[in-house]
Amino acid sequence: MHRLQPVQLSGHLAEDADKLLPLIRPVLEVIAERSEVAEQRLSDDAATAKTRLHVFWSENHNDYIARALLQPYAEALRSRKIEPDRVHSRGHCPFCGAAAWISSRKPASDADSGFRYLGCSLCGLDWSFNRIACPSCGEEDPHKLPVFQSDAHKNVRLETCETCRRYVKSIDLTLDARPIPAVDDLVSLSMDLWATEEGYTRIEPGMAGI
Repeated sequence: MHRLQPVQLSGHLAEDADKLLPLIRPVLEVIAERSEVAEQRLSDDAATAKTRLHVFWSENHNDYIARALLQPYAEALRSRKIEPDRVHSRGHCPFCGAAAWISSRKPASDADSGFRYLGCSLCGLDWSFNRIACPSCGEEDPHKLPVFQSDAHKNVRLETCETCRRYVKSIDLTLDARPIPAVDDLVSLSMDLWATEEGYTRIEPGMAGI
């Protein structure tokens, strides 16, 4: 994000894209070392590269590569308090409108099981959210919101929804605040694979693209 510090930003991707392309190129090159899809995008011309970014930005398209490329931009906008030109939906980030990639339960003196926070997949904001509600479709019937856990990862659980068949991975920080969600997400990848086999789709892919 430090590469964006001297750059004037408007929050309108259509205006900022030309400034971003040369700055996010190194990020794409790093991703390309482990992703054939990203490697193919290295040959995109400027118009194609901007179109990919616009599709993700305007439609919340499921494109984890575009998301990774635009994360520094969204974080810079948030740090400067520049409102991005994105649609905001219930259950999505109140700042940039992106979907949550992770959930966490944090200690609270007046709540036995702690407060529930969602972590934005784009700008990095954490915001509080109803503990009994699906961030994807808004379902609030607790009988349709089963939670699954694994003995192998006791501080991780999958908060699923039977209505939309989506889920978000949740990290429990109420007993131990030291776990790092990004690390615990990768370590518990087997839980995502299980969820996929059961017909659930993660609201927003995690660090491994799943």
